[in-house]
Parts: sequence; structure tokens; C-alpha cells
Amino acid sequence: MEDCPISQQYSYQLRELYKSYSSDNMTFIGIFPNRYSSEENIEKYKNKYGLPFELKRDYYQTITCKMNAQVTPEVVIYNEKEDEILYQGRIDDSYARVGQKRLFTRNHELRDALEAIKNDLPVVIKETEAVGCFITFY
Repeated sequence: MEDCPISQQYSYQLRELYKSYSSDNMTFIGIFPNRYSSEENIEKYKNKYGLPFELKRDYYQTITCKMNAQVTPEVVIYNEKEDEILYQGRIDDSYARVGQKRLFTRNHELRDALEAIKNDLPVVIKETEAVGCFITFY
């Protein structure tokens, strides 16, 4: 994750979403799914991008596999109480594909899902295809 340019680009947006939507009922956690991610590098990444939420190393890829994540960044809104994924996929549609950034972002699926949850409404779009750097599975 720390060496994925798309993840780096989205770090600032994730910081802002955290400020808007984090609460007692909603926790943000960043998962680093690669074995080469050291605690030191994760801490450097957190400081560089000013991320106010917890970042975890998923050395054995337990969380990554449970959530069926394939790329970074790929977001999962998981309802722990109901053991249910409410949304999974891209943060928004800024990227058409790796290496191809759109001029304008038209859809903000993560923000829309968080807003729905905050207002106790159903998440309309439950899944999108994330664009990013592929996770290497061991």
C-alpha cells in the first residue's frame, strides 16, 4: 500500500472522510496487506499523509482474505455486529484504470455509502470495482 501511487493520492481524501464520518459507531482502519510493509514504514506513511486513524499490518493477510480485497486502495464498509459488508470497492471514480485518471470525478461511492449509513439509510450502491495496485497473495 505504501508504494502504490493511487493509495497515496487517496490518503488525503480518506483523512477528510474520517473527519466527516468517524464516530463511536464508525471506525476507520487502514490495512497494509503486504508482508514487506514494516511497522516503521507504516508509521512513516501515517505521518507523511497525516492519517488520524489506525493503520494495521496484515502480515498473514487474514483480514485481506476475509474481506476478499484484491487491490489497494479498496475500501470495505463492514458491519461487525451483523457480520455484513455494506459497501466494497473504489473510493470514487477518479481513476478509469491504473494510469488513467479522469479529468473530473463524477461518482463518490464511498462518501455516498458513509452518508447513507450516517443517516440510517440503506446503501444504494453496494459494490464497485476498485482501481489500484494488485495485492500480492502468499
